[in-house]
Amino acid sequence: MLTIVTLNVSNVNIVSSILFNSCYNTIMNNEFAKKTSPYHHGNLKESLVETALDIIDKDGLDAITLRDLTQRLGTSRTAVYRHFESKEALILGVIEKGYENLDRMFTPIFKDRTQSVETRFKTMGRAYLDFAIEHPNLYRLLFGDKYHQEREELCDYKDENQATGLYALIGLLLEAQEEGIIATVNPMVQAAMVWASIHGLASLLIDGHLMMRDNIDAIYEYSIGVLLKGLH
Repeated sequence: MLTIVTLNVSNVNIVSSILFNSCYNTIMNNEFAKKTSPYHHGNLKESLVETALDIIDKDGLDAITLRDLTQRLGTSRTAVYRHFESKEALILGVIEKGYENLDRMFTPIFKDRTQSVETRFKTMGRAYLDFAIEHPNLYRLLFGDKYHQEREELCDYKDENQATGLYALIGLLLEAQEEGIIATVNPMVQAAMVWASIHGLASLLIDGHLMMRDNIDAIYEYSIGVLLKGLH
């Protein structure tokens, strides 16, 4: 899907095309891994999303059933349907929550100006790779083929407040351009290349196509070095 996006980063207006097929909003935080405690009055919807996310993370998408959710939370199907009209609607809620969590994970990395641009770039890529390896079920839900169309409708790349991770990446690339680390070209195209490269490595690893897990550190360091050179 080709979407025309107008960006305003560092007072620079950029009209460009985004090649991402899912939200890249880019070190796994505890919000993905924590277990949901019994819900209190008024936050059943949030508890349903968090519990569903936890089940998917551990056991995969097919493990989600409304019966299991209601038993875990001590509620009824009727109460569930007050918040989500179907299981698919709940899963879309999980996807949205997953992107929000990723956003909160990546945005501080990009914006931490106490670290050099190159350090932040490398930290971002390794955090993304580690997330995919440690949480393959969630990763496939957020970036895999299933629910592709639904994710396209859910994500708004033009909303800088929603896609803060994407815009923070673009800001980091503009910093790198200003420092002469990478070429001064359309940063959206550069962002697409960065995401495609790291996503490709992550997918090959978690799907068993790259049987070199014992050498992940060496593979990543070499890959990120080649990527930085390619951006020159």
